[in-house]
This record gives sequence, structure tokens and C-alpha cells, in this order.
Amino acid sequence: MKKKLGTALDEDVITELKVLAAKEDKKLSWLIEDALRQYLKRKQGRVVRKTKGTLRASPQVVQAVLEEEEFYAA
Repeated sequence: MKKKLGTALDEDVITELKVLAAKEDKKLSWLIEDALRQYLKRKQGRVVRKTKGTLRASPQVVQAVLEEEEFYAA
């Protein structure tokens, strides 16, 4: 079920989105929803969603994850 959402975005971002939507023959709402889904997927990750944020790991595994450069990427 879809619901309406009101928000304010930078005018330049809206313009770029509209141009991209026209080029790709997609609705603006589809582009925004797709971008948000990708963002959520990156932030939550499959493991976190599957394990609900709990995962047993040895101190060595935790340290290895913390040392990965990608761990700190936005």
C-alpha cells in the first residue's frame, strides 16, 4: 500500500530527478522510492535485517570488520 509523503528538497535536486525520470521514462516517485530503498539496503544490510541486528562473532571477526575501509564509508 502506498502512502503520500510530503517533504522539502533542494530545487536543483528536484530538477535533476525530473530530467533523469524523463530520460529513463520513469515516474519521479519511482526514482525517489528506488533511491530510498537502495539507501536503506546499504544502511541495514542483509545480515542485519536477517539477524535483527544480533550476530555472534569472535573478537577477531569484529576487529577485522572494524579495520575494513568500507565499514566507515557513507
